[in-house]
Amino acid sequence: MSDKTLDQLDAQIATVRTKLDAQIRDLVEVIVNDIPTFAQKNVRRAFIESVDQVEEKSDDEIADMKRKLSEFSSELVKKYRTLLLDNLDAWIGPDVPLDTGKTLDANPAISQTLRTIATDVEAFIVELGITPLDIVYKTPAYFINGKYAPGMIEKYWAALADLRALEAEHAAAVRDAKKARMAQRWDEN
Repeated sequence: MSDKTLDQLDAQIATVRTKLDAQIRDLVEVIVNDIPTFAQKNVRRAFIESVDQVEEKSDDEIADMKRKLSEFSSELVKKYRTLLLDNLDAWIGPDVPLDTGKTLDANPAISQTLRTIATDVEAFIVELGITPLDIVYKTPAYFINGKYAPGMIEKYWAALADLRALEAEHAAAVRDAKKARMAQRWDEN
């Protein structure tokens, strides 16, 4: 049995949970701040690769495509900020496997959400009348606003492991306390 009381464990769990929530929010901001760059890069690449389809487009048509891309990117940022923040269980729920890497691939719900970023960009490319390319969204491996996603992801996995260890210790302490109460009841009756 742990030397820590249930109140101490509850306080530690709350502290780690608060830290983890802040890490997740910071990481989501890095991801959503990368989305406009990802969309612009891939729409531009698809435009250039579709030379036969776009060669006859006027400068005004190209400018209109870029305006639509800017609006689309803003919508994606809002959409994915909401999707990634509204369900914290997807980040820390009991079904999330532990990992130690620099990607979120081991988290099935979050990695699926991130994959849909590319799907949305591909659909937008089709809406523009351009042949889409096979694209995959990966968390940025460069600094965004002074923050480095791979390092943030490692800290997320470490904090999640800490949370799980504390939760296991708490569950064991609760079980031990129940067993002690049952032993006492047995002995008193």
